[in-house]
Formats: sequence, C-alpha cells, structure tokens
Amino acid sequence: MDLDKIDAILFSENYGKAVKSDFAIVCGTAPEYAKTRAEIADSFYKKGCTEKIIASGAAVSDKSVTECSVLKNELIKLGVPEEDVIEEPRAYDTIQNMTCSLTEICKRTDIMRVESITVITEPFHIKRAFLLAKMLFPEFIKIYGYTEGVAFQRKAWKTDERLNKCVKNEMEILKQLIDKGRIEDFEYED
Repeated sequence: MDLDKIDAILFSENYGKAVKSDFAIVCGTAPEYAKTRAEIADSFYKKGCTEKIIASGAAVSDKSVTECSVLKNELIKLGVPEEDVIEEPRAYDTIQNMTCSLTEICKRTDIMRVESITVITEPFHIKRAFLLAKMLFPEFIKIYGYTEGVAFQRKAWKTDERLNKCVKNEMEILKQLIDKGRIEDFEYED
C-alpha cells in the first residue's frame, strides 16, 4: 500500500474535537511512550471534557511495571488529581483496553446511566481504538475518539523507526479485522 493511502486511512479523520464524556479511556503503551498519551489525556481533561480518566494497561513490554501505573503517574505530574484517574491493570492489548475498562466503569456506576465514553490514544492508533470501542461497548453508549499531534505523526512515521513500525502494525491489524468481518471495510479519500 502506498504512503498516501496509509496517510488517508490512519490520519485523515478528525479526532481532535473534545466532546464531554462520562468517562475517558487512555490506551496503554510501553512506559517510554506513556508521556505522549498522558499529555493528550491531560489536555482532554483540562478542557473539562471528563471527570474520570481510566488509564488502561497491564505489564506488557516491561514486566516490572503496569502501563496504567505509568500513565497515572504521568497524568498526576501534569496536574490531573489522583482521585480522577482510575487504574485498569489487566489489559494486554487494545481490545482488552476496552473490555477491561468497561468492567472498571461497571464497578463504579450503573452502566445504563453512562451516555458517552471517549477513547484517547496517539494519532496512529486512534482509528482502530475508536472502531473497537464502537464494536465492544453497548450500542446505547456514544463513543468518541480524541487525539492530538496528527500532523506531526502523519509526517514523522515515514522516518521515525518506532512510528513506522506502529503504523505498519496498525494497517496489518485493520486488514485482519476487515478480512475477518469484525469491522466494515472503510473508504478513504485520495
């Protein structure tokens, strides 16, 4: 697939609009990249768009620390009150970020009263995270996606080794989900 098509699929939709939500879920990542996702979640929080952030992620790449604890620490450093961050330490992948976060929400409130949830992650990851959330959460809950830094990642993934691997991985997983009929094939603009 050519670079323009990848850009159109992963970086063309606008997930930059912050919409007030009952909960926000920030998807886990390796500890060395947690600050980026925490900064995006902090921005969303400080816009007054949620009162509770679920930091999701098990001890995946670094077995000595959970991704959620690193995210929580980063959020607290940025000024998010500790009591407004919920740790979800069981998720080993994006699907589990959603399902395990749903469990955390159900522990804290009547799920039938939840009207909206925003999924927060980096630009290269937001399309899949958003689509999975829409698929896995109850239909009566409105799902939003939020990210920042799209223009930077759209440019940087072509030269940055980590982002390049992440983008290629996202495209492969999206293709698998489409091939298995889990998500609908989507159109992209040329």
